[in-house]
Amino acid sequence: MKKRMKSILGIILLIVFAFFYAHIAKVHNIYNKEIDPSAYSNTGVLTQLGVQQEFVCEEEHLDGIRIKSTVFNSAENTKLQYHLKNLSTGVVVASGEVEGKEIKNSKFFEFSFDRVENCKEVPFEFSVYTNVPLGETSGAGFSYEQVKEENTSLTVAGEKVENGTLILKTVTHRFDVETFCVFLIFTLYVILFMRFLYNLFK
Repeated sequence: MKKRMKSILGIILLIVFAFFYAHIAKVHNIYNKEIDPSAYSNTGVLTQLGVQQEFVCEEEHLDGIRIKSTVFNSAENTKLQYHLKNLSTGVVVASGEVEGKEIKNSKFFEFSFDRVENCKEVPFEFSVYTNVPLGETSGAGFSYEQVKEENTSLTVAGEKVENGTLILKTVTHRFDVETFCVFLIFTLYVILFMRFLYNLFK
């Protein structure tokens, strides 16, 4: 009876741990992940005209946007302003500012904001501008694929890119069922395998 209670308690603790472990930053790519990164293009140095990417959200809420960034020479003396606009209502639902020195070359940079609710299947426009004047050769930029994905539109420096989609991911902090199940199955497999080995060699 005591051994049984220990097993039940162990299972309960495992489920509770798995539940918390499965609260992750769930991302959705608006670009085609199968395209070789070596084929990406870049926007060049961002200026006051900025970059605008339209997309349709797949989640109920949004907590941030990640974009693969490029640094040209140095971005330390720049600032990036960003905002997220709901294209159905025309309302800017999130905005912020980051220092250019935080941007790393060839890395995904996350633009975080307060949670935006009721996002599923809603079209949004994410815009990023800088204080860099036209003609500058130092600053930050973004990578994009040379394909226009469904329900997207990319504008760079005021001009539409007919074949282009930013290497952009939406970020949603939530409980993920897939992560929960995979973690539980893997952990149970390890426990049963260790028990099998113990019984085999004892």
